[in-house]
Amino acid sequence: MKKLIVMAGLVVAAGCAHVNQNAFQQLDVGMSIERVEGILGKPESCSNELGNRECIWRDGDREVRVSYINNKAVVFSSNGLQ
Repeated sequence: MKKLIVMAGLVVAAGCAHVNQNAFQQLDVGMSIERVEGILGKPESCSNELGNRECIWRDGDREVRVSYINNKAVVFSSNGLQ
């Protein structure tokens, strides 16, 4: 039973976004969407305008935004990270 509880906790934690300074510093221009999501987790929301994609990750007051062109990260910004 104890193993089941631990495994369930890991599954929940794996689904959470990693909105922190350490994760933000790992981002680099040219990264694929999949690589960025491997670092930050699934975004809270994404929008597509004029062939550009922007995704947002939030955790409380912390926020990370990544903009993509041709599915590659080109601009990223953060708010509330320490």
